[in-house]
Amino acid sequence: MGTYDIIGNIALVKFSRGMKISEKKKFAAKLLIGNKSVKTVLEKTEKIKGRLRVPKTKWILGEKTKEVLYRENGCDFRLNIETCYFSPRLASERKEIAEKIKSGENVLVMFGGVAPFAVVIARRSGARKVVSVELGRECCKYALENVKRNKFIGKVEIAQGDVRRVIGRGKKIDEKFDRIVMARPQLKDSFLDVAFSVSKKGTIVHYYGFYGEDDKEKMLEIINKEARKLGKKVRILKIKKAGDIGVRKFRYRVDFTIL
Repeated sequence: MGTYDIIGNIALVKFSRGMKISEKKKFAAKLLIGNKSVKTVLEKTEKIKGRLRVPKTKWILGEKTKEVLYRENGCDFRLNIETCYFSPRLASERKEIAEKIKSGENVLVMFGGVAPFAVVIARRSGARKVVSVELGRECCKYALENVKRNKFIGKVEIAQGDVRRVIGRGKKIDEKFDRIVMARPQLKDSFLDVAFSVSKKGTIVHYYGFYGEDDKEKMLEIINKEARKLGKKVRILKIKKAGDIGVRKFRYRVDFTIL
């Protein structure tokens, strides 16, 4: 019938091709009855695409809204489902990374969205400062709201813009970080050179890549090649499947340190 994600008060459903609207509404009604927190059912009408990685949706049943109020890891988030990419499936990832961070670390989050990584890190770690960089203006508006909502003004900074334009020597963000979270979307550009530009000896990078099970070695080749270009040496600490995105295709996370 359909697969779905529940994000706070909204269920986002991908229906089987050819389903009639009456069948969709029947499925949606069951979702509303079976999940008391869900007030709205939206259909995902197109694949996530574009640089901002946002879905197109269509209202099916319930309250007519596309704004979500979502709670995760002791943090509250507000966002618009159609203007801001957000994955509830990364909740455990956000918690895991937060719990790796040592007291006093300065952390950079690239492709920060509405600040889920940054806020969870601020909540669940002893980080001194977290900087979250996001291209989308609408996402940054919600990110700022989420920082205020969770009372992390002064600890979490939101920077709007292309990571290539705002991060690096002589740019808005040119300090060296202890840890860098690269929650990158599924794009060809690795953006590793940007991360390396604000790294130092001992910096730990959490890099996300999208590969088939037989192709994951390519990811390690890219990391090592980009490091060599900039005269850096790295040591791989861990490779982890951080979710599946298709048939035998996964979101991988590679943790590595700068030597």
